[in-house]
Amino acid sequence: MTAAEYQRQAAYYAQLQRQPRFAPPPNPRWHRPDETPKPAIIVLVIAVALFGAWAAFHPSGVGIGLSLTGIAMLAVPLAAGHRSDLVPRLPGAMLVAALWSVAAFRDAGWVVLLCTVTAFLLTPVALAPQRRFSGAAVTVFMGWLEGLAESFRWAKRGRRARTGGGSSMRNLWVVLVTAALLLVFGGLFAAADSTFADLIVRLMPEIDAAEVFLRLVLAAVLFPLVLVWAYTAVVKPRFDSERPEGEHRTVSRFELSVPLGALNLLFVAFIAVQLRVFLGGEAYVMETAGLTFAEYARKGFWQLSFVAALALAVIAVAAWLAPKRTKRDRWAARILLGTLCALSMVVIASALYRMYTYAETYGLTRMRVWIFTVEIWLAVLFALVIVCCWKLRAGWLPRAVLGSGALALLGLAAANPDALIARYNLDHEHAVDLVYLSGLSDDAAPVFADADLSQADRDCVLDREERDEERALLAWNLGYQRALDLREAAAESTTACDWMGTYQSYEDVQNQVSGNAFFTADRCYEFDTTKAAAMFRQLGHEAAVLDSDDALREASTELEYYSDATGTLYCGYSSETTEAYLRLEVKRFADAAGASDAIEQDLLDAAGMGYEATELADDSFTGIGTYNDDYRYAVVDEELYVSVFVIHPPDDAAADEVAREFAGQVQSRYREFA
Repeated sequence: MTAAEYQRQAAYYAQLQRQPRFAPPPNPRWHRPDETPKPAIIVLVIAVALFGAWAAFHPSGVGIGLSLTGIAMLAVPLAAGHRSDLVPRLPGAMLVAALWSVAAFRDAGWVVLLCTVTAFLLTPVALAPQRRFSGAAVTVFMGWLEGLAESFRWAKRGRRARTGGGSSMRNLWVVLVTAALLLVFGGLFAAADSTFADLIVRLMPEIDAAEVFLRLVLAAVLFPLVLVWAYTAVVKPRFDSERPEGEHRTVSRFELSVPLGALNLLFVAFIAVQLRVFLGGEAYVMETAGLTFAEYARKGFWQLSFVAALALAVIAVAAWLAPKRTKRDRWAARILLGTLCALSMVVIASALYRMYTYAETYGLTRMRVWIFTVEIWLAVLFALVIVCCWKLRAGWLPRAVLGSGALALLGLAAANPDALIARYNLDHEHAVDLVYLSGLSDDAAPVFADADLSQADRDCVLDREERDEERALLAWNLGYQRALDLREAAAESTTACDWMGTYQSYEDVQNQVSGNAFFTADRCYEFDTTKAAAMFRQLGHEAAVLDSDDALREASTELEYYSDATGTLYCGYSSETTEAYLRLEVKRFADAAGASDAIEQDLLDAAGMGYEATELADDSFTGIGTYNDDYRYAVVDEELYVSVFVIHPPDDAAADEVAREFAGQVQSRYREFA
């Protein structure tokens, strides 16, 4: 033990002896009685909390204000720490700062959310790196919150260490003088130059008592957060388990070889079958499984992804239990674990190819881009694990896992996923879902401007209603700025954007090509609503007439990107003189099993929504809602799934009769087209 460590231990136990009997002892992981904050650190913590409360979450959106807040929340703790710790922390700090800065460059909210949450979780890891998975997991899942009380004591010790009893009043005078100088000179500069005045107006938020209160509450949350992060950088707490490396129970070579060997053989057999399927192509799949190649790819993707994640967990447990006493033990562990890693990477490649095939058929979506990113990251993790299996040491692996995850997110942000989705879907030869593309962020605007679209379609996808509001300076980002001129040019067009009821999705086109044109909005006008209208008249609405001429309020064919349905139809019927409403949902699946699975899932969903659902013998169910006593009936007819909602019925018996009659109409009409 060094002299410095001895003095620290002596001071700690002396402090422990001075504690009152009723007070709990200080946490040895955090308590540092000889550490006091630098005079400017607490002032910076307060400044960052106030700035972040007003800048991070602007009413018009997030942007550069969030990036500046996050980087400041990282920079202040780095400044609070010792200079000797700055260089080792620099790589992780730069990675976290890059994640915080994504909000200043990308307009896609889902990308900004992923990067911001990851940056928030990794900031304490960058300030106090851990050596083992246990310590890294505790840090990521906010175990640093246990140091909150000690961080306030740390700040209090810094105040006591300052000379002069009137230091608090002097600090208050400093703040007041600074505010007065900024107010006077800022007002003069604003009066002298209109451009500077506009900048001040954009920076200054509108005064609203309720908003000011909420901002102050947010500042009160940010202050302890930044303070405990600063204290974390100073004391560098260790959350790693105290058990020395190697002191844990292991298994014998036989106990390791049998399960891992069998699992490797199972992986080999599956990969061999996959090679036969992919070499055989769509004709082989149609002959053996009765599915199109895209449907086959979609059907097994999630299972393969789960297999890869589960294999990673098995490898982690096996590596922990593997014997390493002799050379044979070590080589057995290397071969068995390395082989399983390599085969798992092949499974990931199969899952990626399946998703690629599905995207080639139906186009890219945000979920599919995110899935590609996660799968590629899993492949990188297996490559890292292979290296660990060879060396049989993993001290660097926790940092590598977290760093690779952060780099994967930065790669996703750098790829500009919304623009990638728009470019991919517009360039490929299939029907384009402009309704979906119009919902992409401003990051995709340059792609729309250069795309081979009609002027009307280009104006519609560029000039959506939710993009019309001008953003404040703190909500600015590069994606918004690039789209600004394009959106203003599109706003000059008088073309109406009305795709509802006229747009044909890719699935609609496929339905018509295959000889079943049932799934179009025209079907909603063909069903007889006489019995439904008569039922609603029982409520006293004599004028309630539900028919396809003047009561149809909603009729659309919608593409379900995250469903196995190969055809969908949604219809809604209402009357202007009553709250009564009837909603129809029809879905076609590849086979009867898919439709049965859908109704089983609906039974679970209905229970979660408060419906008293009753499963019937004929592969159907009925349900009475606890909210307004709404009624629902769902039935499966081979590959067809039909669900009828009756909103505000007069009684359950009448609703059941109408719902069953309406479902019968749908089944009969569908068979005519089939």
